[in-house]
Amino acid sequence: MQIFPASLRRAFMARQERNWLFACLVGVAFAYVEVRGHLSHEMWRDELHCWAMARNSMGLWDLLTGERRYDGHPFLWYYLLYLATRIHRSYIGLHAVTVVVGVSAALLWLRYAPLPRAVRVLTLASYYLIYEYGVVARNYILGILMTFLFCALYRPYRVRYIAMATALALLAATSMYGAIMSLALGLFLFTRGLHMRAPDADDDRFRVILPTRWVAGLAIYAFGLAVVLLTTLPPADEIYAPQWAFDFSLAAFRYDFARYWAAMFPFHTWTEWSWLYTDFFGSALGMSEPTIALIGVAFFAGLLLALRRTPMIALAYALAILMMMAAQHGVYPAGLRHLGHYFIMLLACIWLCIRERRLRDRNRLLYALFVPCLIIHAFTGVAALRADERQVFSHSKATAEFMLAHHLQDRHIVAYDDYCVTTVATTLDRPFLLMGTTETSDVIIQHNRLTVPGHPAILQAAANITRYEGPALILLNAALAAPTPEGFEIKLIYESGHNGIIPDESFWIYEMTLQPEK
Repeated sequence: MQIFPASLRRAFMARQERNWLFACLVGVAFAYVEVRGHLSHEMWRDELHCWAMARNSMGLWDLLTGERRYDGHPFLWYYLLYLATRIHRSYIGLHAVTVVVGVSAALLWLRYAPLPRAVRVLTLASYYLIYEYGVVARNYILGILMTFLFCALYRPYRVRYIAMATALALLAATSMYGAIMSLALGLFLFTRGLHMRAPDADDDRFRVILPTRWVAGLAIYAFGLAVVLLTTLPPADEIYAPQWAFDFSLAAFRYDFARYWAAMFPFHTWTEWSWLYTDFFGSALGMSEPTIALIGVAFFAGLLLALRRTPMIALAYALAILMMMAAQHGVYPAGLRHLGHYFIMLLACIWLCIRERRLRDRNRLLYALFVPCLIIHAFTGVAALRADERQVFSHSKATAEFMLAHHLQDRHIVAYDDYCVTTVATTLDRPFLLMGTTETSDVIIQHNRLTVPGHPAILQAAANITRYEGPALILLNAALAAPTPEGFEIKLIYESGHNGIIPDESFWIYEMTLQPEK
């Protein structure tokens, strides 16, 4: 007795779409989940910083050559946000942009990815797509859209070099990890157009035949990479300037593949989830890091074996993963938001592999490795959404709302720690005197001239304002721990909660006034 009718099973396992109906129906459901996730998500500094930087910029040229370069990220996300800020300055636009980009990527995946419908839907429920890049508003979601666009454009019987090269150039302009994936996918794309002509009776020389579209596509891609490189390398005084200290030791190799396994199976327990999660899948079962690393190597090797019938795609996947690992040692250490690109690169390679094979085989090994990964991802994605809904992510929104409700936003405000308090400034669209830089702004420029002032120095700055300009507010992300200057009074007027997912984005607001004359 069959549980499901054959027609229903065929519909559920269909690997090609003839129209947009299925994509739009599932896309609406995905959009609903994303909007609900954003409604309960309080943005933190990494998200709001980009919005403030874009809002304060003067246009594309300013973003290409100005203070944005201190961030170490390419320009494309900032320019998209810049366009959005010209529609509305409120940070709510950042939520809207993220949802639109994420749903657009989901529609491309649902419409064009040549996988069974059940697998496509389960993939959208994966941790990275439904939460890490779908709800947390960072530039990485734009990289996913460009990756899916590249894959959707690919047809093995007629390669669209110019369009695909443009997609790769845009992918490189989203993030360092986007650039790495762009290089690996570019290798796959441009090795397809090379043709050798053997000697014949008319010509005894080997000839390399390059189609005009291939040359044009390569020129567009090279130009895009050059622009990204020249406009992304940070100034010498940038606080996060890369040291290029690559580590190829056995310990580093073991650590990298343990984190690779953790990224592919981002799971801790059935009942807990932490956005700052650093444990490895299996550690809760008592497995050591070397054991987990060995499992990670085996999983990586299994994927390469599953992709073996498309050697250039397998090579692109291997190169991308290894380059990402090297970048984590030589440029910037990785968090989950970075490690998720292992998973995104796998989606691209599976898509290209099946398309390259023209749906001729089922590739049971690939599905046997990929589907369990998706199941774990779905559990983690749901746990992440529930945790974000139940917990406060950052107290910046509540702090800004308190200031608005009590008409405090136009007062003189002295603030520190700069990284944390700018979230409140960006939410209010109001500059503060940031004590780390001694600049009045709502965005921090990440140069190496940042200082760490003590609370006495912060109180002295507030006292100078109070003496000449009137009562000042002091906004801190830690309780005040310094005596009140002589001749002044300080009163605590607001204290946020301390249970946020981002622990250092809790806030205290103090009011400083002159001591009444006796």
